[in-house]
Amino acid sequence: MKRLGILFASLLVLLFTVGAVSFGQSKDLAVTTSTPVVDGVVNPGEYSFSQDFGQMVVYANRTAGALHVAVVGKTTGWVGVGLGSMRMDGSTIFMGFVGADGKPQFKVQAGSGHRHSDAASSVAATVVAYALKEANGQTTLEVELKPDAYIKASDAALKLIYAQGGEKSFQPRHMFRGAVEVKLAK
Repeated sequence: MKRLGILFASLLVLLFTVGAVSFGQSKDLAVTTSTPVVDGVVNPGEYSFSQDFGQMVVYANRTAGALHVAVVGKTTGWVGVGLGSMRMDGSTIFMGFVGADGKPQFKVQAGSGHRHSDAASSVAATVVAYALKEANGQTTLEVELKPDAYIKASDAALKLIYAQGGEKSFQPRHMFRGAVEVKLAK
């Protein structure tokens, strides 16, 4: 009888744990009618998808006419977000920082192997708008993109990479990086 009680208690703990993990996971990226404001500030509820990775938070929002991605990094250096691959290789990377003069510095890069370089002008033309802000030890990058360039009808997920560095430069290596696959709601 005592074993049955222990088994039942263990089962309850397992169910609560699975329920808490499932509830805490981010939603799929669905097409919404809500459009984020590209101003370098991410407000609560502005994006339909978000995931916190400790040093960085990644955001995404999708409307019929736009794809918005944003990252907020715990750095006063550069931040970046890439689309198209779970690695730097093959990704289109959007990165930037706020210069010592207070002016935003932004680049669209093409990842190749473990490096990146300026993307072709046709790729850079997929950027509709961007904004960068640095405040309270954090740097925020928001980018509005033409969605058809990054999401195809056959895609089941949006592949994102994210990274940050400690310097106000496009050259230094990242001090934090990761990848996430965001399921696309059909």
